[in-house]
Amino acid sequence: MPSFEHTVEIAAPIERVFAFDSNPENWSRTMASLRDLEIVEETDDGARMRATYKLLGISLDVELALSVVEPNEHMTVAMEGSGMKGEVHNYFAETASGTRITHQADYEFGDSLRDRLLEPVASRYNNRQFKNHLQNTKDIIEAEIAAETARPA
Repeated sequence: MPSFEHTVEIAAPIERVFAFDSNPENWSRTMASLRDLEIVEETDDGARMRATYKLLGISLDVELALSVVEPNEHMTVAMEGSGMKGEVHNYFAETASGTRITHQADYEFGDSLRDRLLEPVASRYNNRQFKNHLQNTKDIIEAEIAAETARPA
């Protein structure tokens, strides 16, 4: 089972970072491989969604479930789709200069021949996608803050 962990520090308050990252509508801005995200149901602690995930030119339909475990501290996203399932944990912590996000992901691939052949390449690809998601989140939030502070009063 592939496991990934990445951390990034963002120069922004924890409430802003958590609000951005826990909003599924922002995910297509930070994850290039995510397509056609549709919120199916709002829940008490998150949302259930459907999406298409592009992996090496192959479209995988996935079901996603976002759960806010503790606001401004911890959220999870469970994913299940054609040939792959897993869970992502995002942990948020205040730092002297903003917010640190630690992103942990664990995935299992299916047993079909296609899934077994794709697993090594998909693992490396997903690892890079998760790292890029955090960096893109940082870049967008910090750019938005810079634009807000640059506006004349």
